[in-house]
Amino acid sequence: MPAYARPRARAIETVGRSVGRRIRPRADKMFEDIERAWHQVDGYGQVCGRLASKLVPLLCGKHKPTYQPQRDMGDYVVVTNVAKTVHTGKALDQKRYYRHSGYAGGLSYVTLRQLIASNPLEPLRRAVYGMLPKNKLREQRMRRLRLYPGAEHSHGAQFKPGLPAFTAEFDHKDSPAVLRPVTRDETP
Repeated sequence: MPAYARPRARAIETVGRSVGRRIRPRADKMFEDIERAWHQVDGYGQVCGRLASKLVPLLCGKHKPTYQPQRDMGDYVVVTNVAKTVHTGKALDQKRYYRHSGYAGGLSYVTLRQLIASNPLEPLRRAVYGMLPKNKLREQRMRRLRLYPGAEHSHGAQFKPGLPAFTAEFDHKDSPAVLRPVTRDETP
């Protein structure tokens, strides 16, 4: 008998043959296709920040029973009448949006009133952007938010019967969105 122990002979792994434990592929929901619905929200008379906090769960997909925080499960959200949203208190003159040029003394700001005058969609877009989780999915989710200043929008084809489409309604300020399916006779 030799002084050293001889290693046991092992099978060679080839193209059609796997050696060792046989691992069954997991049926994981991670790789399933995501069905995205379209939601139409009317922003007329809604407070900007409260409206933004109700849009974020729709963009993230938290209203779905299959929600997973590491995946982008959210739906498309079309918001109309964004120019007619309401800002409370003295926010129009006191709220400031800061930016910096990168140079010394390069800090500048724009008040909410000036921002609305230049682009009425921007305050709601920035509010939703600030409320989304700060991760790699943030930009992807923002691309599914469609804002329109008036009542007309260009997504009528997505709200046809047979496709998953909903009209989101809010009962009062602290209620979650009530999703009502779009019927045949109504097309937002």
